[in-house]
Amino acid sequence: MSRELPYFKFFTGEWLNGDITLEDLELQGLFINVCAYYWHRECKVNYQQLSKKFRSNQLENLVPEFMKCDEENDHIITIEFLDEQFAEFTTRKKKLSNAGKKGAQIKKDKARFVPPLSHPLATREEVKEDKSKKKTIEERKTAFKESLATHLEKYDKNTLNEFFSYWSEYGDNDKKMRYEKQTSFSISRRLGTWKLNQKKFENGSQKNSKDNRATTTKSERQNFN
Repeated sequence: MSRELPYFKFFTGEWLNGDITLEDLELQGLFINVCAYYWHRECKVNYQQLSKKFRSNQLENLVPEFMKCDEENDHIITIEFLDEQFAEFTTRKKKLSNAGKKGAQIKKDKARFVPPLSHPLATREEVKEDKSKKKTIEERKTAFKESLATHLEKYDKNTLNEFFSYWSEYGDNDKKMRYEKQTSFSISRRLGTWKLNQKKFENGSQKNSKDNRATTTKSERQNFN
C-alpha cells in the first residue's frame, strides 16, 4: 500500500470538529500514528501489533470511540473512515487493472490479425511491396507499348506508333514518361481524341496551327503486330 497509495485523505474540517480534538494532544498524536500504521499495513492490524508498535498505555483509550477491536476475531482493529477509503481505492484499482488487461488483449489480437486482401491494411502493404519492386522506365515503356497493342483492331499501326512516340517521350533527367505525368490517363479516351485530331489535321482545318506532337522517326517506330 505504501508504494501504490502512500497517503490517505485527511479532511481538516472533520478532524477539527471531531471528538478526537477534545482529547489531550498525546492521545491525538497517538491516533494519527495508529492511522498511518493501519493504512501502511493495508488496514489489516490487530490490537497486539499496535501494542508492540507503540507501547503506550493510552492505546486502550482509543477503543471503542475512535477505533473498534473485535475480541472474538483475534482482536482485529477497525478504523471506519480508513476502511472506506481503502475499499474505494481497491475498487478503482481493480477497474484499471481490468481495463489494462483488456487493452493488452486487443493489442495481441491486432498483432495476430492477418487482414484480407480487400482490407485497407492489406492494400497498403501491397503498395509498399510494389514500391520496393519499382520497374525501370524502359520496363514501363515496354508495358505501355503492350497495352497499346490491344487496340490494333480499332486503330491502324501508324496511329498507334505516333501515339506511342508522343506519350512515351521523356528527357534525360526525367523519371517519368509524358503520360505518367498526367493526373489521369485513359488510353481508350486519349486514342479517340488523338484519332479525331489526326483527321482534323488531314482535312487541313488546322493549317495555321503548329503540331506539337512528336514526329516518329524510323528508328523510333514500334512494330505493333
